[in-house]
Amino acid sequence: MRNIFLLILLFVAFVSVNAQENTPYSRYGLGTIFDNNNAQSAQMGGLGAAFQSGETVNFLNPASYASLQYTTLDAGFSGNFSTRKTQSLKAKQNNFSLNYLSIFFPANKYWTTGAALMPFSTKSYSVAQSTTFDTSNIVKFEYEGSGTLYNLSWGNGFKYKGFSVGFNLGYLFGKLNNNTLAYNIDQTGSIDKTAYTTWTFTNTKVSSFIWNAGAQYNLAIKSKKDSNKFYNVVFGLAGSSPIKFSKGTYLDKALYTFSSSLLALRNTDAGINDFITESIEPRSLTSNILDTLSEKFKEATSIRVPATLNVGIMAYRGIKWKAGVDFKFQPWSKYKGYESNAASKLSNSWRIAAGGEFLPNDKNFNKFFSRLKYRAGFNYTRSNITINDIAIKEFGINFGIGIPLIITTSSDDGLLQKVLIYAFNIGLEAGSRGTTQHNLVRENFFRLKFGITMNDKWFVKRRYY
Repeated sequence: MRNIFLLILLFVAFVSVNAQENTPYSRYGLGTIFDNNNAQSAQMGGLGAAFQSGETVNFLNPASYASLQYTTLDAGFSGNFSTRKTQSLKAKQNNFSLNYLSIFFPANKYWTTGAALMPFSTKSYSVAQSTTFDTSNIVKFEYEGSGTLYNLSWGNGFKYKGFSVGFNLGYLFGKLNNNTLAYNIDQTGSIDKTAYTTWTFTNTKVSSFIWNAGAQYNLAIKSKKDSNKFYNVVFGLAGSSPIKFSKGTYLDKALYTFSSSLLALRNTDAGINDFITESIEPRSLTSNILDTLSEKFKEATSIRVPATLNVGIMAYRGIKWKAGVDFKFQPWSKYKGYESNAASKLSNSWRIAAGGEFLPNDKNFNKFFSRLKYRAGFNYTRSNITINDIAIKEFGINFGIGIPLIITTSSDDGLLQKVLIYAFNIGLEAGSRGTTQHNLVRENFFRLKFGITMNDKWFVKRRYY
């Protein structure tokens, strides 16, 4: 019952926390796509296809669910601290997000099932640029986007001997918003209040089902030096076919004009959406302040997310050490979106990751630091964005520790026992995205990642002597 109560509290926190990482590169397509690594795998660079654990959930390959030994409540958080640079400007941005929330349990020795809620993609950007059409006509464009798509999924993993397979069936929901303002600037650099401003917006409401599946094979190898020791090698494969969003997805879009003199009502720190809702729309209810050029609401739209392929290999020896490599590919050039220029902005993406963890002493847990698991890894990503023929790339180095907690739970025989569980996982990722070349933006970031795992055993009949 305590896990259920905590799950409810975390769900309330999830829906109230802004799950956005602000970046100008979220302007394109569906925005920034979340990798959905759990805290432990993220600290090892982001291993996914072959990652297995008996006490935490790997969302990237549902076949791994079958390796869970306990009922597991998982929650992941992150704090994002970034510095953006161009060739002439510099700015800082900080935010906090709840990355995932899940509960899974072994239904029997062959089948594990559960549910998870996590962000799928997010838009959070604010970009401005000025264009000179002649010696006296300068137009300033402002672009702003917000919104998050969430994935509520039901996952299942099945195992038989060394083989395991699994699938996630998810419901994708949420909204993505894009706003654009365009207005004239006079020769003094001030807004031309005698001219008109155009406001364009698109609001995309997503309601659709998605899925992914995976398989793993765990090969046990006996040590030649000690017949009582075993090494395990896990081969993993996960992915999905192309997914077309269902008819529940639709688009609102419109183009309006209004007098640029109204921009004087705008607070200096107000974004486009705040300015429109606070200053323009209330006035338009009582006067014809907005001139409508075009409007279309609840227009059917077809969004097609390309297939994914994730392969990896991981080796481990009990709880002593674990190491692996991972590769993911997604042909985003085949993406079909709701923006007219979306396909031209997206390219095929790939990601490679490697890392591992180490427990100094798996025999003696008397000393605190010998009980900690130490993790490290790296990842390199060629993102799905190409601007001015420049591919946007990301690199990250990861470090972390697992902090154990002793819990009392039931054994398979129904007897109470004390078990060491790595309930708290704290990690740091340092890296960069983009470049300052060709008037682009380079982002240097630190991501503080924290995961909490609560474990117990359900459906075990306790014995008393």
